[in-house]
Amino acid sequence: MRFCIGYKYVRFRIWVLLAVLCFGESALHAQVPDSLISDPAPVVYKSDTLFKVSYAVGAFSTTQRAKLIGQNIKELANQGRVQYDSLVLVDAFNGGVNIVWQDRVIKSVTLEDAAIEGVSTRALADAQRTIIRNVLVAEYDSRTAFSIAKDFVIFALLLGLLLLLWKGINRIFDKLRIILRAKLKAFVDEYSKGEHGRVFRLIDPRSQASFLLWLLRGLRIFVLLFLLYLYLPFLFSQLEYTRGFGEQLLNYVTDPLKLLAKNAVAFIPQLLFIIIFGYVGYQGIRLVGWLADRVKTGQIKVEGFYPDWANPTANLIRALIVMFTLIIIFPYLPGANSDAFKGVSVFVGLLLSLGGAAAIGDVISGVILTYMRPFTVGDRVKLNDTVGDVMSKNLLVTRIRTTKNEEITIPNAHLLNGGIINYTSLSGNPGLVLHTSVTIGYDVPWPQVHELLLGAVSKVEAIQLSPKPFILQKALQDWYVEYELNAYTKDSHAMPRTYSAHHAEIQTAFRGANVEIMSPHYMAIRKGDERTVPPIQ
Repeated sequence: MRFCIGYKYVRFRIWVLLAVLCFGESALHAQVPDSLISDPAPVVYKSDTLFKVSYAVGAFSTTQRAKLIGQNIKELANQGRVQYDSLVLVDAFNGGVNIVWQDRVIKSVTLEDAAIEGVSTRALADAQRTIIRNVLVAEYDSRTAFSIAKDFVIFALLLGLLLLLWKGINRIFDKLRIILRAKLKAFVDEYSKGEHGRVFRLIDPRSQASFLLWLLRGLRIFVLLFLLYLYLPFLFSQLEYTRGFGEQLLNYVTDPLKLLAKNAVAFIPQLLFIIIFGYVGYQGIRLVGWLADRVKTGQIKVEGFYPDWANPTANLIRALIVMFTLIIIFPYLPGANSDAFKGVSVFVGLLLSLGGAAAIGDVISGVILTYMRPFTVGDRVKLNDTVGDVMSKNLLVTRIRTTKNEEITIPNAHLLNGGIINYTSLSGNPGLVLHTSVTIGYDVPWPQVHELLLGAVSKVEAIQLSPKPFILQKALQDWYVEYELNAYTKDSHAMPRTYSAHHAEIQTAFRGANVEIMSPHYMAIRKGDERTVPPIQ
């Protein structure tokens, strides 16, 4: 009964619209030229004519417009009943009005359509919207208990089929997993015995087996999700109450993927720009490395540029190229203009400014030390209070191996602020001066002391006799005279052994001459009328 009343109401609205059309026929030819009026095409839904389209828009004839409107109404009928109330009127371009459902245009009413019918565009659009809604509501309400029960039976059968498919796919993958486990067990047992036959030497066979099982598990999940993607819209479309629910549910997943694909396609020109500049930067880095190797080996010589500057200079230029390339491609990166990206950039900059001040100071000090060239790798140096050989140096720290075979790491900023003594650079011409002091009493003539010291130093192998060693009488103390022996050597790395041999020869020479060395101090008791001044020779 409800269906009959609703259907009659729809038929009544159609006749009212036809009457309006007939009444406005006189105004039709007055407002629209005859050349623009085409043969009316009916908009048909379920063998029922809802209204007619009499005006062709652009390349769409009246027949094409009517067919497209009928398809839109048919797809709208697949939605739930509550969706029929979502039909709204939206003003369109050039005075037209659109009948819209969820941002989708179901029917467009142009000024020409309204002029042909002899009414306003909004009045015609409202009348056609009412006709569409009433037809869909009447069809929805006409559903009998038998048809609803039939839909539920079909829904249950299709749901059972889905469960069977789900279970069958899981069984297939379970069997595949068992077979793969057996194959991988034999593989692990065979190739775990040694290095022979291993495909990836950096990955053990057990890890390879776990990776293959993980791939199989991922394939299972993908197949099951793909089944749901294809099956859910079809399953929910069997019931009037859930019609359209499957599409809406899957849209929550597909819409982000569509947006991601759309953005990826739109990003292709920017990606090409990034690839081009990245390639140019990469080739620039390679060119700098090639030039640095030639300068380091002496194939390319630049006046005033030392070969040991080649690698540090190349590293600085590489860093500048990387920074310049990043600055250029930064605006073309995905999300570079987003607030999140800007916030992360500010946060990283804040961390670098607060926590990297010391590191930046060490880097700057390392650059300054590189071009000052106070020492090179292998030199025997004294850095602050540390004496040893330079093992390595970089932009941050310098590593020293002491004479006791201790490795000490010193930040470059400390080196720049402290003193640096390079013994190796001083051992060239005329040589590094080694000096030692002895204290001898006033009773020993100073020419004898000079003779003993020079004779002792001449027996040390590492000491050079040219330039000649020399002696300085540094101080006249209360109980002794301080003599300083200075001699030249070119072996800076043998300084501890040279000093040891030097001291041993001095002790031997003075003991042979029966001369006492007055260090450490000692007191002697003597008669007051005796003098300790040696006679003049």
